[in-house]
Amino acid sequence: MSQLQKKINSIGRREGGVGFGRAIQEKPRAMLLGAIAADAGAAKTILESGADVVIITATDAATGAKAITAVAAPKACIGVRVPALDDAGAEALRKAGCDFVISPLESTSSTAVDSERMGHVVALPEAIDDTTLRALGPLGLDGLFVEHLDGTLTLASQLNMVRLASFSSTALLGTVTVKAPVAELRVLRDSGVAVVVAPAGTSAADLASLAESLKAVPPKKGRREGADIALVPAGRAAAEEDDDDDDDDDDE
Repeated sequence: MSQLQKKINSIGRREGGVGFGRAIQEKPRAMLLGAIAADAGAAKTILESGADVVIITATDAATGAKAITAVAAPKACIGVRVPALDDAGAEALRKAGCDFVISPLESTSSTAVDSERMGHVVALPEAIDDTTLRALGPLGLDGLFVEHLDGTLTLASQLNMVRLASFSSTALLGTVTVKAPVAELRVLRDSGVAVVVAPAGTSAADLASLAESLKAVPPKKGRREGADIALVPAGRAAAEEDDDDDDDDDDE
């Protein structure tokens, strides 16, 4: 299982009830905080800023693999976004220690996707039909990447996010502005978004500001039975429960 999937799995546990263990000293973020990096240097800076997820944009898998190697952070949740992926490219990224890769449906070789060896996130096109979304569920993807999640949110745009997440049974990742208000972040969280991603060039101060906004999102209120959006495909949940106890240290 990828570090990305482990972190997404941990989101639900963050809002659990209070037990008899040590009290949580710091309010958790409502969603994971990610950021886009143009190169290895930017990726290191983002990690030092406390982001949960780093996405390195690369022209091809070989370039992305070199950047991953240069970062040299094997336990970090660092992925690479490429315009196309084949078997050779996937193998190069895996050997470099890439945690997950983001690539489009149309230009990704099906044999290059092996979620047991490396996480995979599909970069969604602007329009995708319901049948295709439902077919994505059994593939065991780590997530679906959506451009520009925030902005002028309407019920129509929110319902589209809900459609993407619920029909595919897969969590959403996507870019937001660092000044996204808490109210919009709440809507994104309630619509199936697991990772909000700051754009390339975001400063450490702006990342810290977005992190604080994520902490300010109120907890989910009680919902009617069946109203929650599944962030993890049902077929994978049972198999992953046994890993939880061993993976707790990796979520830090």
